[in-house]
Amino acid sequence: MDEEEAIEDALPSSGEDSIDPPLSYNSLKGSQGVQTMRFVGILNGMQIQILLDSGSSDNFLQPKIANYLKLPITPAPNFLVLVRNGHSLVAEGKIQKLEVSIQGYTLHLPVYILPIFGADLVLGVSWLATLGAHISDYNTLQLKFYLDNQFITLQGEKTQLPHPAQFNQLCRLHHTHAIEQVFTLQQLQSQPVSESSLPTPQNRHVQLIPIEQK
Repeated sequence: MDEEEAIEDALPSSGEDSIDPPLSYNSLKGSQGVQTMRFVGILNGMQIQILLDSGSSDNFLQPKIANYLKLPITPAPNFLVLVRNGHSLVAEGKIQKLEVSIQGYTLHLPVYILPIFGADLVLGVSWLATLGAHISDYNTLQLKFYLDNQFITLQGEKTQLPHPAQFNQLCRLHHTHAIEQVFTLQQLQSQPVSESSLPTPQNRHVQLIPIEQK
């Protein structure tokens, strides 16, 4: 049985079991967990970080990205998002049809505007449910599904260690007001200390103090 036959036999994924809570801790902090994948996407010509999280029920976009790109936002009154740590967040609005490109494939999906961290866009089970039958392999970090009668395989990125930021990345963080604090580390050369540079005591008289008396 090849991959296309396997995906046809797979049952459609439903997001009903993940409604409570709607947002996982991985999505809130942008960290990668067991049932998550990371992709690099393009939104209005800007590169964004995408987190696919099967522990979140809906799709969420960072407000800073939406405001910077001047995306059309509609109100989402009284929409509370419950996080697994027990806290709740208020959605700042909703985008009915967000167009994002992943590895050359264009996706259209509704997203809520929510202050998440780490990832720019979180894809939850509500988007996975629209794919119908699909295969999510979190060991190989592959997502396989049909889109417009075309068999698609998206390859997730492996976890990478921190690396120096490029200038264009710093510019993007600055323009989206994503920088809270900036610190600079500078290595200083240690100066050898010679005996002549040590201060000479003015009083050279030594007083002996007994530590035990009989």
